[in-house]
Formats: sequence, C-alpha cells, structure tokens
Amino acid sequence: MTVCLMLHGLGPVPPHIPDVEKPYWVTQDSFAAILELAGTFPVRLTFDDGNATDFTLALPMLRRAGLTASFFIPTDRIGKPHYLGEDEIGEMHAAGMEIGSHGCAHMDWIGLSDAEIAHDVMHSIERLSRLIGEPVRSVAVPFGRCDRRVLRVLRSLGVGRVYTSFAGPEAENAWLVRRFCIKAEMSLDIVRDIVSRTPDAAEAALNFLRIWRHAGNAMLWEA
Repeated sequence: MTVCLMLHGLGPVPPHIPDVEKPYWVTQDSFAAILELAGTFPVRLTFDDGNATDFTLALPMLRRAGLTASFFIPTDRIGKPHYLGEDEIGEMHAAGMEIGSHGCAHMDWIGLSDAEIAHDVMHSIERLSRLIGEPVRSVAVPFGRCDRRVLRVLRSLGVGRVYTSFAGPEAENAWLVRRFCIKAEMSLDIVRDIVSRTPDAAEAALNFLRIWRHAGNAMLWEA
C-alpha cells in the first residue's frame, strides 16, 4: 500500500490567495521534511491548483531529492500571474514530473451536468496533452468533491486515474486514488504518522464504508 499526499502552494502565502486556501500552503522547511519521509516510506506526492511555486520551489527541491511528483493544473490559469506558464509546465514534464488535469476553471463538478463535466475535463486534457506532447491520463477532482455520478462521467471519458480527497492508503493499481491533504498546521510528527501507520481492521472497514457512500464500486476499479 502507498500513501498519497496532496499539497498546494509552498513558501510564504502570496497576497492574492483567498483566506480559505491559506491553510493549505506549507513552508519550504516542512516540504523538505516531507521529502525526507518520502525517501523512507512508500509515498506519492501530488500538487493541485497549478501555483507558480510548483515550478519555482517544488521542482528544484524534488530534483535535489531525486524524487518526482504529480501536478494537477487548472488550464484556465495557465500563464496568469502567480500560476504556471506553458514553458514551465513543459520543463516540469521533461524533468519526469507527471502532468495531470484539474479541469479548466476549477469548478465543483457535483454542481454541473454530465455534459458540463465532460467539457471541462476534456478541454483541459486536450490542452495539457498538446503542451507536453503526449496523452494526459490522470485527473484530480477540484475541491476533492465527487460522487458516483461524477466518477461515472470520468470513467466514460477514459480517464486513466482519478485523484480524490478521500483519505487513506491505496494500492498502486487503484483507479480511484485516496490522498491525505497536507496543511500548514500539521506537525512533522503528524505527517510521519500518516505515512508510516497501517490502519487496523476496524479503521480500514470504516474508511471503506465511508468512501463507498460516495464512490460505490468505483473505488474497486483498477487503473
């Protein structure tokens, strides 16, 4: 089983970041400590939202550590101030980082029709695929909000893997990937406990039932 961590921005919180997103920005020192844990435990690293610090801070730190990560980018933000540009995304891909979709406009898909979800996902995937010169296969659900209908749409579109905000470890071949969201308030001890602890049978069963309510048999699909 592998633990997948979800991060957002690194370093000081820029003035444009709304209050609701500020708790998700972590310091460079905290990320450096997480990279050390990732060198010891089976950890996968992911970044959402396409912030400029993915390139300016996360990429060089990952390179120095000899690690890779997945970056999920809302394509309507590409080239805008404080967000990734096309050349930066290309360089990240060339460095071995996975580039995935976070939709176009970072919208809550639960509130959209099937057709609107499909339009948002496919336009994002098409643009990113052109940018990196190969098919983009993975999608991270905006806001972590999804239900069985959203997942059925993503499956019908041929999305290869879906990253969520459901917490818990996951098998390598899972189609629906659970992630632990890292926040600024978390101590290193808390993060170490997340990546090192194996849930007992009762906890695993409760987690399974909790996710089943939202995802149904999608959580059992393989990539």
